[in-house]
Amino acid sequence: MEGLNVDKKALTTEDLQRDAKDVGAFIAPMMRNIRIISPEWQYQLQQNLNADIYSGYMMSASPFANANNPQYQMNDGWNGFIYSVTANNVMSVYLDLTKKGAAEKYPDLYAIVTILKVIAMHRLVDTFGPMPYTEYGQANAKFDSEEQAYNQFFIDLKAAVDVLTEYENDDANFDARFAPFDASTFNGDYEKWIQLANSLRLRLAMRISNVNATKAKTEAEAAINQEYGVLESGDFSITHTFNNPLGVISGGWNDILMGAPMESILGGYDDPRLSKFFLPATGSGVEGQFKGIRNGVEVGTDKTKYIGYSLLNVKNSDAVLLMPAAETHFLRAEAALKGWNAGGTAQSFYESGIAASFDQHGVNLGNYLSRTNKPMEYIDTKDDGNSVKTGNSLLSTASIAWSDASTNAERFEKIYTQKWIALFPEGLEAWSEFRRTGYPKLFSVVINRSGGDVPNGEFISRIPYPTAITSSNPTASQTAIDSYLGGKNSAGTKLWWDVNEQTK
Repeated sequence: MEGLNVDKKALTTEDLQRDAKDVGAFIAPMMRNIRIISPEWQYQLQQNLNADIYSGYMMSASPFANANNPQYQMNDGWNGFIYSVTANNVMSVYLDLTKKGAAEKYPDLYAIVTILKVIAMHRLVDTFGPMPYTEYGQANAKFDSEEQAYNQFFIDLKAAVDVLTEYENDDANFDARFAPFDASTFNGDYEKWIQLANSLRLRLAMRISNVNATKAKTEAEAAINQEYGVLESGDFSITHTFNNPLGVISGGWNDILMGAPMESILGGYDDPRLSKFFLPATGSGVEGQFKGIRNGVEVGTDKTKYIGYSLLNVKNSDAVLLMPAAETHFLRAEAALKGWNAGGTAQSFYESGIAASFDQHGVNLGNYLSRTNKPMEYIDTKDDGNSVKTGNSLLSTASIAWSDASTNAERFEKIYTQKWIALFPEGLEAWSEFRRTGYPKLFSVVINRSGGDVPNGEFISRIPYPTAITSSNPTASQTAIDSYLGGKNSAGTKLWWDVNEQTK
């Protein structure tokens, strides 16, 4: 008889479609796996033991055999997780929803999915270089060049914005339909998601500004001047019911501590955000100070050498930051300094960006904008040979206060340095912008085990394709290496948009 052997408590397809759960239920997991939240060890391999360190934000106190990513000896097994976390937990969902016809059934929700796809994939492209994107999911998909991928990113972001703008301008309250599925701090607000997509478009436009200024200007101005504009307040962070992985990796495992450039720059600036980012040191001789570790140092045979230096001030319950609103202010400051239509002056956006960052962290701006403080020298109390003292060319001399008497080069450095501070702890974006701009001045690794791939005194330019990529699509990956990477899968090969000479 009809109805026998049917679970009366189970949700039917009709039940799922009535509330859009057949698509919406997959959106929160996509968000929570852009930077994987749980298990924490996967985040450690996905980003913490590479970009978080290469950004200058952090350094590991654990030896890990003293031959690993922090010293530019690439760990293939670790680096496989950079790709597999995204492929298995974000892009697989995107492909599944596409096959299920989500674009036709729920154009608004699919627009959100598209934005998440771009966020996830631009991170992979900015890490590895050429990647499958336009043919992602196809058998033996070709690897797009970085330029091809970026061009499609712009197309996808515009399409998503066009759809969401139509829904936002509609009388119906579609925000309420999305809200239960939104794991971000935007709580289903379509206007915020439009602004996020525009902000990403602006971010990516500035990334290519040194290699295609015309395209960059067009995309940046279109993003800024779109009906809903870019984020001016409200940071894009992901909420969760797990532990913030940085809180566990630092406070629980003592595996990651403060990086030396953070001590030098924020310490020299007497920046009140320093205590929001890190905890005072507890070690003998440095107790109460904010002490960081220089990248690529010999950390000893166990964790005891630098334990007692500053841990991260991250609570397990903290949301995971992906894009602070302050970033868009600094991007607009750069655009204005280039003479583009950014909607204001470089100085106004530079100063509003600092103010937005201070507001984000709940600290008083006070007289910060008028300070002429400069970064201070870095002293390694465990090994003075790692110190970076006054007069060393690695030491930044950028001050805080905007000055009409300064050169454009000095103004750019101020913008990039403050943006770097504001991006914390999002190490991948900070590393990408350091590669593009050369700022802030970071300290080169003490021990370089790259075997010549990264010349001594220079900085790592990309993560080489791990076996997880090359074995799954050997022909296409080798074609990408030959066509776009100079024939060598090297950590020293600069990406398409990385033409800055400051990092030499």
